[in-house]
Amino acid sequence: MLTETAFLVLNALYLKKMANFAALVECVRLPEADVQEALNAAVENGQAMDLSGEYLLDVPGRRAVLKYYSEIYLPKRAAVTEWYERFETLNSQFLKLVSEFQTSDGDARVLAQLMKVVGRQITALRKIESDIPRYGVYADRFATAIEKVDLGDRPFVTNPRADSIHNIWFEFHEDILAVVGRPRETVEDVH
Repeated sequence: MLTETAFLVLNALYLKKMANFAALVECVRLPEADVQEALNAAVENGQAMDLSGEYLLDVPGRRAVLKYYSEIYLPKRAAVTEWYERFETLNSQFLKLVSEFQTSDGDARVLAQLMKVVGRQITALRKIESDIPRYGVYADRFATAIEKVDLGDRPFVTNPRADSIHNIWFEFHEDILAVVGRPRETVEDVH
């Protein structure tokens, strides 16, 4: 069984698919030394690969992450599933607005609506944080991205190379799917 720190780091790789050290630290918001220790251990035991500073989760790592999800979150699944059903309404709004934002070349009205949806998601995450404390990190990451957008840094809306609202949303969506037992990515012999 993974430690919580190892899970957080490997889960970040599971959600990001590939990331460098700085991106992982930004994602999990743990001390750099803890992230480095977890990465070193994961590489040593074959759960992750170090491709010249870019880390990739290997099959044993994906299995360990999915096993952690099933063992730790199974008792909370009923309460979280109710929350998830409400999230899907926000998710539909988010997807529609992101698409409009991208096709409108950044229309300010659409951006304002998008920021309201993200604000509602932050509030919703704070409500489920008592069941899944690490979801507070998503709320914090959204708040940081919103601050950057408010200061005029538009890449923090949808840029795939930044910790953008779009990237955070999709990482969270994949995360909550795994918590409720509907992971998009399956691995044979998870157990």
